Amino acid sequence: MSLITLAIVIRLYKIYLPPRVVFDEVHFGTFARDYYRGEFFMDVHPPLGKLTYYWVSVLFGWNGEFTFEEIGKQFDDNVPYVAMRMVSGVAGVLTVLFTYLTVRLNCRSSVAWFTAVLLMIENSQVTQSRLILLDTPLICAQSLAIYQFKKFSQTPVAFSGTWFRSLLITGISLGIAMSIKLTGLYTMGWVGILTIFQLWTILGDLNVSTRQWIMHFFSRVVCLIIVPTTIYLAAFYIHFVALPFNGSGSGSVSSHFRSTLNDTDFTDMPVEVHYGSTVTIKHLNVERYLHSHDHNYPTGSNEQQVTLYGYDYDDNNDWMIESQNKFNERLFQKGPVKDGDTIRLYHRSTGKYLHVNDVRPPLSEHEYANEVSCDGDRNLLGDINYEFTVRIVSKKPHSKNDLPLIKLRATESIFQLIHRGTKCVVMSHEAKLPKWGMGYNEVLCVDQPTIPNTLWYIESNSNPKFNETENDFAKIEFTPFTFWNKVWEYHKIMFKLNKSMTDDHVYASEPSTWPFVLRGVAYYGNESLEHLTDENGSVIYMLGNVAIYYAGSIFILISIIRYVFYLFWYLNPFIIPKESKEHSIFYTNIRDSILGWILNYFPAFAMSRKLFLHHYFPALYFAILIIGQYVDYQITRRKYFGFALLLAVLAGGLYCYVHFVPIIYGLEWTLQECNHSKWLPTWDINCMTFS
Repeated sequence: MSLITLAIVIRLYKIYLPPRVVFDEVHFGTFARDYYRGEFFMDVHPPLGKLTYYWVSVLFGWNGEFTFEEIGKQFDDNVPYVAMRMVSGVAGVLTVLFTYLTVRLNCRSSVAWFTAVLLMIENSQVTQSRLILLDTPLICAQSLAIYQFKKFSQTPVAFSGTWFRSLLITGISLGIAMSIKLTGLYTMGWVGILTIFQLWTILGDLNVSTRQWIMHFFSRVVCLIIVPTTIYLAAFYIHFVALPFNGSGSGSVSSHFRSTLNDTDFTDMPVEVHYGSTVTIKHLNVERYLHSHDHNYPTGSNEQQVTLYGYDYDDNNDWMIESQNKFNERLFQKGPVKDGDTIRLYHRSTGKYLHVNDVRPPLSEHEYANEVSCDGDRNLLGDINYEFTVRIVSKKPHSKNDLPLIKLRATESIFQLIHRGTKCVVMSHEAKLPKWGMGYNEVLCVDQPTIPNTLWYIESNSNPKFNETENDFAKIEFTPFTFWNKVWEYHKIMFKLNKSMTDDHVYASEPSTWPFVLRGVAYYGNESLEHLTDENGSVIYMLGNVAIYYAGSIFILISIIRYVFYLFWYLNPFIIPKESKEHSIFYTNIRDSILGWILNYFPAFAMSRKLFLHHYFPALYFAILIIGQYVDYQITRRKYFGFALLLAVLAGGLYCYVHFVPIIYGLEWTLQECNHSKWLPTWDINCMTFS
């Protein structure tokens, strides 16, 4: 009880400060608002954490009006931001409890208390657990899964009530963890590897019958695979039901997916694409719109930019299809566009035409690549540099016949645009333009490009003539788009979005720096001297507890070395290993914790996206467990040295926590104290906020 009380005080202290939007509360508050309005959105994370914040906001009477649009924006009286932050805060308190229970399974109570306190006062975890973010709920679910799996593994009577209960709760916790963030899969992988070890050991036990081993196997399959997967899919089912209308994420999904949204208008749209029609053209692979706007390239031709843009309701996505010799709406009489036709694409908003120049594009500076721009006017008839051949190459799965290969049909035909002047093929890819290009995707024209990057389809199709002769034209029809179709497409887009998060960020950091706390993340600063003179200077800067981070790194290194020597000794065929129970428990525990740390840490090195210190949290949790397990082992072997080690780590952790309390909770500080607290030159805390 004393531990829980202390955790409540530390994790929930002044959780109402600041009464403003902090860091990524911008995103998760916006997602809660999207749920409130039922407007479809896309995110790189599964939906359970975001749904939880939405449910809490509605439970406490939010009207959905406040927009979490920028860091520092003050909450209005209707926003239950404290209740929403309490979701993370309570998860942080529960994590402290689960940590104590996990360590107590094999270690003395004083060490379990010590380990739980280390987690409780770890600066970055405290900062994270006070805000509307996903990481603390993730760590809470992870810690519960670890505790219950270890408890299950140590239950002496198989198939008992305690055995089944711990196994089931492990599966539920895994399902919750990976439904909050996909990195929860690393913990599921940890449980999976240890489960394989268990089943292999049981298979070699002569006291276990084949029937019993099959029961062991299927009980684990049900609880550790089927249960988590069911929870994960249920979260997505609720997500889809809660977002029935078009929203900010509609442009990221296929037309077939969008047809399931309640306010889609595709079913009233003619399927045949005629000359003179205004269309939106979408890239098949990237699922973004061919787009131009009144900004020019800073290099190359210096003509109007052509890019891919993800938001669908934008007039700059509209193009009129014209023939090579005519340019007005009377082109409708010419009939439908067919495979092999030559067309021009007129950008309605700016009055210019799609154009290819024999100059290198801004990113892909190869000789075989040409810049795509918008230029010219309607007087340039017959110029092949403004003309493109339509080549229909395939059709969408919902097409009901082979017509998409003959006539250009909206949402159905998959086609290429071949430039008549240079014979190159218009394409795009995941690469994004810098700030002058708004961060939109590059569009270029390439000789013999990779086919997936050259494929396009028409999403919207309109023409006044369609309305005049409405009954004469077939409408767009879609085959059923099932829940499984939605899940599959949503995940493809999730991975694309995650991979595309490569924009430079001032607080991004490399995984190699995380164990050494070389960088922090500025979450909030009110800069009182500039524009908030009614408030005292305050900063929230997410920074790891130096003593705990470094102790974890050192003990991980020592434990890995010890375990390698232990394996060599244990596998020596010329000796019969004799070890005490405490010795065996220690090496089993550090094996499990080292495995968990490796699984949660090293995958970050393979990620191409920008990463931040909070991505280290799941691995840090295992590092803190290793600190407790190593200290307990030293106390068992060398009592006074072990307790001295415990006190040294605890004292260092407490000092780092107390010293940086002002930037954890956003309290008052002084300029001098802040500057003296920059222990490393890479800590970019904005001390000028303080006076």
